[in-house]
Amino acid sequence: MESKELSFSDQAIATDMLFESKAAIKDFATAITESSTAEIRTFLVQELRNAIKDHENIYVFLQDRGIYDAYNVPKQLQKDIEYADRALNA
Repeated sequence: MESKELSFSDQAIATDMLFESKAAIKDFATAITESSTAEIRTFLVQELRNAIKDHENIYVFLQDRGIYDAYNVPKQLQKDIEYADRALNA
């Protein structure tokens, strides 16, 4: 059976990927509103959809491993504090 626990560095990488995917979603949405041709908008809309799917996959990956839980804010805040302590003491 495969272990779902991540090393500290893998956790940091996956969390960064989650945040960067969210930034990509915002960037694609902005680009769609600023594009001047239908062809470019169509391309950007498809890329936006792909970015949203990627964000969901990364979130589920982290949630399944108990790293990220957006639906339990107090528990997530405690996890964030523990993560910060580990990062500062590593």
